[in-house]
Amino acid sequence: MAAFQQHVTSCDPDNMAPCEYCQCLYKFYQLDEHSRYCRNISEQQRQQAFLDFILPKLKYPFTPVQVRFYIEQQRQNRRVLDPHEIVDTLAAFEDKFPFEVPTLDCGVCLEACPYDDIFVFGCQDTHKLCYSCFERSCTTKMNSNEVLTCGICNYQLQDGEINQLRVSQGQKRKFHEYQIQKTFNNFVNNARGIIKCPNRDCKWVVEARNPNERFRVQYHYRTTCQQVVQITQRWFVWCNTERGNYWRVRAQQDATYRAQLDEHERQLAANAQRNEELQRRYNELKADEAFKAQNCRLCPHCKRVAQHMGGCSSMVCGRNYHGGDQQSGCGNNFNWDQAEPYIPITNRALEQIKNDLPRPENKQRVVHTGIRCDSCHNDVEGILFSCIHCPSLIYCEKCEQRCTLAHSEELRQQKKQQHVFQLITTPEVLHIRQRR
Repeated sequence: MAAFQQHVTSCDPDNMAPCEYCQCLYKFYQLDEHSRYCRNISEQQRQQAFLDFILPKLKYPFTPVQVRFYIEQQRQNRRVLDPHEIVDTLAAFEDKFPFEVPTLDCGVCLEACPYDDIFVFGCQDTHKLCYSCFERSCTTKMNSNEVLTCGICNYQLQDGEINQLRVSQGQKRKFHEYQIQKTFNNFVNNARGIIKCPNRDCKWVVEARNPNERFRVQYHYRTTCQQVVQITQRWFVWCNTERGNYWRVRAQQDATYRAQLDEHERQLAANAQRNEELQRRYNELKADEAFKAQNCRLCPHCKRVAQHMGGCSSMVCGRNYHGGDQQSGCGNNFNWDQAEPYIPITNRALEQIKNDLPRPENKQRVVHTGIRCDSCHNDVEGILFSCIHCPSLIYCEKCEQRCTLAHSEELRQQKKQQHVFQLITTPEVLHIRQRR
C-alpha cells in the first residue's frame, strides 16, 4: 500500500491533463507531442493505451479482460473516463472483481474468451474464433498457398474481415495482397474477365477489357452501385460548401457549436485537397454510368445489368448462349433487342442536392438511439455519417470533420481511393447493426 501511495504522489495528477483521444493523463509539456501521435493511431490502439496506462496503477491484480470490461461498462453508462477515478473505484472492490465477464467459446481452441476477443465470420454458420486462432488460421493458409477462409469452413474472407485481424499494418497488408492475388489467379483460371459487383444486393455485371479492373473497384456496404453515385455527389457537396454553412448557423443558435465552426475554418486547406479527390472520383462514376447507359441493358427476368459482346440478339442471363463462360445470372433466355436499356443515375443540379441536405434551421434534432459514434462513443444526435466502404464506421456530426479527415489522410498514405460517407438523418432508414 505504501508503494501505491508513493506512486500516486509521484504522478501528481494536478499537473497533468487527459489526452482528448485516448483519455490517458500526461504532463502538460508532454501533452502536445502525445496528442499529435494519438490523433493518427487506430481506436483499438487508443483503447489499449488507456488500458496499459491503468493496469500498473491498480492496487489489486485484476486481469486486463476484467479492466477492459469495467471500462466498457463506463462507456455504456456515458461516464467520463477518468483513469484515476477508475483506479480508485477498482481499489474499492478490494481483491474480488464484482462482475461476471460474459464469454464465448472459440470454435478451434475451445477456450472461453470475452466477447471482445471473439471474431464472428460472415459465413452461413457464423463461426466464431478467438483472434489468436483467426490469425493462426490465416498464416497457415497463406504458408500452404491456400485462399484465406473461415478457420472452420471454406467461406472466403472479404477485405473487411481481413481488416479486423489484430496484427500489425504490415502483416495485414501482406494478407490483403496475398488474398487479392489468390482470388485473381482463381478468377482468370476459371472464367473470362467478368466483373460482378461484390455487393450481393447489386445487379451490376459486365465484362472488363482488363480483368485487373476488378481489384480497383472499392467494395461498398449497404448500398447498390447506382446509389453510390448520388451518395458521392451529396458527400462532395457537403464537404465543399455545406459543412461550413451548417456550422455557421448552428454556432449562431448555440455557442457550444462554435468549436466545430473553428475546427472547420482551421481545416480549410485539408478539406480542399480531399474535395479535389472526391471531384475526380465523382467524375469517374459519372463516366461509368454513361458507359453502362450506352452499352448495357437489363435482363427482363431478374433485372441484372448485362453487356452484349457481339453475335446474334439471343441471350441467356449469366452465361454464353451456347454454354460456357458461367457468370452470375438467372439463366433465363431473352432477346437483346427487346431488353430494357440501362437508365443511368440522373446528374442532379447543385441546388437540388443542397435542398436534400439537413437544414441547420431545424432545431429539433434526431437521436439515433442505440447507434454510437466510433469517436466519442455517445449515441449519435443530429446527422449520422456512415462510411459506405467500411463494414461499420460511424461518426456523429460533432466528430465528423476531424475523424473523416483523419480517415482520408490514412487512405491517402496507403495510396487508396477516398472513402465516401452517407449522411443519414432518419433512424428508420439506417440498415446497419446497432452498437452495444
